[in-house]
Amino acid sequence: MRSDMPLVSVPDNLESGLFQRADGPLEASTVLCHTESVLQFRRILVAFATVIVAACGATVPRAEPPLPADPRVDDATDAGTSLRDSDDAASAVGEAPTPESDSGPCPKGMAFVESSFCIDAFEASLVEVNADGTETPFPNYRSPDGKSVRAVSVKGAIPQTFISEVQASVACEQSGKRLCRWKEWKTACEGSARTAFPYGATRTKALCNDSGKNPVAAVFPELWATALKNAKSAPPKATSKKKRAPKKSSKSSSAHATTKTKKKAPAKSAPLPASKKPADVSQEVWTQLNDPRLGQVEGTVALTGSHEQCVNDFGVFDMVGNVHEWVATDLSLPHGTFAGGYFLDTSINGDGCNYATRAHAHDYHDYSTGFRCCADP
Repeated sequence: MRSDMPLVSVPDNLESGLFQRADGPLEASTVLCHTESVLQFRRILVAFATVIVAACGATVPRAEPPLPADPRVDDATDAGTSLRDSDDAASAVGEAPTPESDSGPCPKGMAFVESSFCIDAFEASLVEVNADGTETPFPNYRSPDGKSVRAVSVKGAIPQTFISEVQASVACEQSGKRLCRWKEWKTACEGSARTAFPYGATRTKALCNDSGKNPVAAVFPELWATALKNAKSAPPKATSKKKRAPKKSSKSSSAHATTKTKKKAPAKSAPLPASKKPADVSQEVWTQLNDPRLGQVEGTVALTGSHEQCVNDFGVFDMVGNVHEWVATDLSLPHGTFAGGYFLDTSINGDGCNYATRAHAHDYHDYSTGFRCCADP
């Protein structure tokens, strides 16, 4: 028997669970035995046969059966709803990508749009940068206030929510990118065909994650029932005949977007700024809309790239639905902008790629607010 021939073939490590790799249990499937024709003395032949019997007859201990894949859900004790597993940070986001060399004009994981700019192919998730330089996935349902995190674009992650425009901008900078401008975001969403939805001109329900479950109703059922009752009993708003103020020229935003800032980008391990409750939001509402349980309700935020038809010809996924995406705006203005709608609505503030909410302060965040990054090639 050749001394360099393995007795047992061992498969590579197996993928275990949805977002983390683990060494799967290995079983010996074959025992390779090899004999060579030996037509020599009886004494040598007998000794050789003894070796073969010892090798082939040996039994390899059977590994324990594999653990079931992590289902990512627990039976919640609160509000009678199903929550994602909150004990394991790695179950909240996709596996952190390993640094790789850039491909083409854009960094890996980004799409090149109209030979002009790069945009993340997937909505951003976060990884936390530890003191020793290692990185661990950061749970999507936790606020990144004061955390040393950076944005990553990876398929199969639950995108980060509970993040403000100010924080999203810093998270992009930590990865050598920047928050997308509204015009860039909209151009990337529409694809080369300039359609209202990534997949075409009209909405097709559920091609993107646009018909999810209401987490507020699931976690705070009594509060939601009261809100619905009050909404039904409220008198209709009077129609105002006042003339609207002239719309500001887009040139101002373009000028702001192209103005180069001399502000130094934060260090890679710099913590994100703490968020501040906007003055026009009550403390009670702020606390409720940022309850971590809202980010763990099943049937709400979907894994990045899991709606395979919610993609355009640039190769950018989930730009409509799933999570609201902050875009870069002038921080001197009272309100910021997030685009694309989320898992419950993609039409109230504009259809699909035209969807833009401009009613919240730059520090605002809740269970639906996320982002993605852009970069210059």
